[in-house]
Amino acid sequence: MAKPTVLIMTKKFAEVSREPIEKLENAGFLVDERSYDAVNSITEGEFCKLIKGFDVLVATGTFPVSRSVIESADRLKMIAIRSSGFDGTDIKAAQEKGVLVTHNPGANADSVADMAVGLMLAVLKKIAKLDRKIRDGGWERERTLDMYGKVLGVIGIGRIGKIVCKRVQGFDMKIIANDIVDYGEFLERYQIESVSKEELLERADIVTIHTPLDGSTRGMIEEKRLRLIKSQGILINTARGPIVDPRALYKALKEGWIAGAGLDVHMEEPPDFRPLVELDTVVSTCHVAGISDGASYTMAMQIADKIIRYFKGDMPESVLTPGVTFPGKSMP
Repeated sequence: MAKPTVLIMTKKFAEVSREPIEKLENAGFLVDERSYDAVNSITEGEFCKLIKGFDVLVATGTFPVSRSVIESADRLKMIAIRSSGFDGTDIKAAQEKGVLVTHNPGANADSVADMAVGLMLAVLKKIAKLDRKIRDGGWERERTLDMYGKVLGVIGIGRIGKIVCKRVQGFDMKIIANDIVDYGEFLERYQIESVSKEELLERADIVTIHTPLDGSTRGMIEEKRLRLIKSQGILINTARGPIVDPRALYKALKEGWIAGAGLDVHMEEPPDFRPLVELDTVVSTCHVAGISDGASYTMAMQIADKIIRYFKGDMPESVLTPGVTFPGKSMP
């Protein structure tokens, strides 16, 4: 009987450790590692050809696994998404074809939360701007903003949002939150007030976004809502770029409606709207919040475990296609 084959579409999968690859190989899988780490590094047509002959696909959350790719696959039984986000994969197409899709919610939550807090401090204290000045030979002292004692508004109190709330306890911040899910027990324990999005934007000194990207959150932070934020308020986005309208954010910063922004994610990656990321009031990173050494190792090991479990006939955790039962089959 032929060994099942695994196609890994990101070079970051085993950058930290070869242990996940070895685990799959020891369990009887043939592993093919590719170096695609950018969304547009392979055309859809090329991907449709490449996917043939593989039983499992491992991809990042934003990697475009389209309906055409899924329908072109002749042996595909499982798509294992490395991250918590899964907006790059056509879940409906996978469901219809009986392909199991899993993701890794929470595996990189600590890493993303750390980045969110880091961006808050970097923007408030103008760390990147002042670093650039001193590297250029300057020595210009500027007033900055404090984080201590301010109001933090958290949009999305899922795994990452909760950790962010815990991280900032030492800053004695007043935390207000907005989520479609009722997290009453958590909010009570950490004395967090649940408010509407509009009230959150009006009251918060720092707004941090921790929601998935879907129809309800795409373009959620647009000009009208940006105008609600305080003039000394800042916006942090470590979730997904399309949640925030980049041109509206540029206008808000350029015209002084808000004081700054920290962005790990962008509408297009790399960002094609350069004026936004070139502002001194913006601190940008390259969608790296979730790929610390610890998070990368955990995500890769979780994927290896899920693949092995599924091909042994056990349903893994964090399934996005609940109608799919076992390799290649769906419930009637």
